[in-house]
Amino acid sequence: MTRVPLQDPATATGRTKEVFDRVAGYYGMVPTLQQALAPLPETTNALWDLSLVTMKEGTLSEELKRAMFVVTAAAGECDYCTAAHMLALFRFGWSVEDCAAIAVGDRSDRLDDKGNAALAFARTVAARPAGVTDDMVDELRSLGWTDAEVVEMVTTVALLKYTSTVATALGVPFEKIMEPLLEGPPFATSGSG
Repeated sequence: MTRVPLQDPATATGRTKEVFDRVAGYYGMVPTLQQALAPLPETTNALWDLSLVTMKEGTLSEELKRAMFVVTAAAGECDYCTAAHMLALFRFGWSVEDCAAIAVGDRSDRLDDKGNAALAFARTVAARPAGVTDDMVDELRSLGWTDAEVVEMVTTVALLKYTSTVATALGVPFEKIMEPLLEGPPFATSGSG
């Protein structure tokens, strides 16, 4: 249950309505995360801008970034963000089982060694940024990742850590489309949701 009132998009006014209209233009609706952030429309707008830029800028594929989001959300115990990005991975042909595997720390059969190394690195950045070592970054380089891509991995994780923190601390409720996911892995196995 949400810890703050959600702003009904139908009654939003002023800057909040402008921001909601931007978000709805992308999703076709205003997610509960943005509804919870409504008291801070400029923060909501800035987060929206950062989300769009993070997905578009750089060379990492959207699919890999979404997988990194699932890994990061799971590390931060944010079921809302885990479910949201599982849904996004479904568009790339991922199954619930594929998503659950990376959420619990397993390698992905959908990714090659290079992609799995990126997810392992994302797990470390998400769980304990101070745990990142020179050897980890050297391993990424040895697999062909560039320094710019390493920076992109870190910023991708950082964005989702921010979002997961907001969603979890405010108790943002699940979207209706997410609810069926909560009955299976990784949610049913972790006891969360």
